[in-house]
Amino acid sequence: MQISWNGLSCFEITANTSNGEVSVVIDPYGEGTGLRVPRTLEADIVCVSHDEPDANNVSAVAGDPFAVKMAGEYEVKDVFVYAIPVDKGIVFRVEAEGMHVAHLGAINRALSDKELETLGTVDILMIPVGGGRVLSPKLASEVIAQIEPRVVIPMTHGIAGMKETLATADDFCKAYGTCRRETGNKYKVAKKDLPADDMLIMELAKA
Repeated sequence: MQISWNGLSCFEITANTSNGEVSVVIDPYGEGTGLRVPRTLEADIVCVSHDEPDANNVSAVAGDPFAVKMAGEYEVKDVFVYAIPVDKGIVFRVEAEGMHVAHLGAINRALSDKELETLGTVDILMIPVGGGRVLSPKLASEVIAQIEPRVVIPMTHGIAGMKETLATADDFCKAYGTCRRETGNKYKVAKKDLPADDMLIMELAKA
């Protein structure tokens, strides 16, 4: 599996399946954010966690993708997407290559016991950390403790060019305390390579 981050809560997940490579794009945003999604963005599935310009620019994604905008369970080319309603938005659980990836959309509070149970075991967690309309660095740390993932990828944090003012990934790491960090443009991982002991915080640079 390969994961790229495009800024804000936008990710591209590419998984190998019996149908070949399958691409999932989550939360493509509009240019009003101050950022641009890659012109080459193409997907089999596009997921929208909340109907706002920072997440709902489905037209920016080529390839005639299957759109997931409502709660429910979906399967496209051997990739399973579970869209779980939380307040006015959706959080996602994506299953592929034997791994469970969770994307917490624009959540701004801790999860309830029922939501945690629905989300289930999480290997890789994409979590907003910038504060304001989403989780603050401190609250994000508490939600991570609730979920106990093996890998954390911070999202919706401040980077150059953004119009929105958010806390940075550095602010999150200071709030979290000890961070075992790796940085890069893409995160490539197989199930057998997931960290067994220490949780990894994978801070991705914008693609």
